[in-house]
Amino acid sequence: MKRILLLLLVSVSCFAQSYKFAVGSNITSFVFTNSAGANPSFLRPSSGLHLSLSREASLSKSFLYDFGVNYNQFNNVGDVQNIPFSYATDFIGLNAGIGPKLSLGKGITFFAKANASVSTMVNGNQFLLNRYIDLANDDQFNSMRTMYGYSFELTKQISPQVGVFVKYEHLDSYNFGSSTLNFIPSTFSLGLSLSK
Repeated sequence: MKRILLLLLVSVSCFAQSYKFAVGSNITSFVFTNSAGANPSFLRPSSGLHLSLSREASLSKSFLYDFGVNYNQFNNVGDVQNIPFSYATDFIGLNAGIGPKLSLGKGITFFAKANASVSTMVNGNQFLLNRYIDLANDDQFNSMRTMYGYSFELTKQISPQVGVFVKYEHLDSYNFGSSTLNFIPSTFSLGLSLSK
């Protein structure tokens, strides 16, 4: 059994690997469902910063996976009875993705992946009635948040070791219960890929 595991690890490490750094913007929707099951419409999407660092490796010539760390600002704005408010939150977490790649020629590659992410809030505030409210003790924000979704990426290889890419990712936290708050970020990012 040990020999099989060692052979598997060696064979996976023989495939191409790269490190990717991306910076972009999250457009995040907060979808709140109250205890009556209704979805109030007073929340509106807002933008926030996205940063990620990941390692990508091939499972085969046309299938790959990645894993890494990310930092996201999931923000939102709204108003109730002409009283404006906003949410500003900072999350750090881990992400992973798996999916196929397709070579389009001229050094351009298309990637499609199924993605999963787990993150926790490191800072969060609500601005309401000219004052800031700390969200550190709010269970809808301070609990571990798991999100699932998909991403599409176009990469242009500049040299055998360096590539640039654009990426779109859509995630959803899929929380269920009597009173829930779901985060649905759509992320647009640009990045740099460094291959070994």
